[in-house]
Amino acid sequence: QPGPHVLDLCSSWVSHYPPEWRGGRVAGLGMNAEELAQNPHLTEHTVQDLNAEPTLPYADGSFDVVTNCASVDYLIKPREVFEEVRRVL
Repeated sequence: QPGPHVLDLCSSWVSHYPPEWRGGRVAGLGMNAEELAQNPHLTEHTVQDLNAEPTLPYADGSFDVVTNCASVDYLIKPREVFEEVRRVL
């Protein structure tokens, strides 16, 4: 798919991307399947509690960009999560 491959970490129904923006693969990882399904920018979504399991379910180098808006302060293992972010970039 054209456009950047983006992982939206701690995603939800609200997208923080501009309404007109379109990426290639846009994966959302969050805590609520119903909310993730309502996010208009996501091309796929995964439900996962990063506090229980900080390992991201994606292959090395899967994404061009990883975003996280206003949720990093809820992570109890931020170092592990950001090591995973580095791995999937």
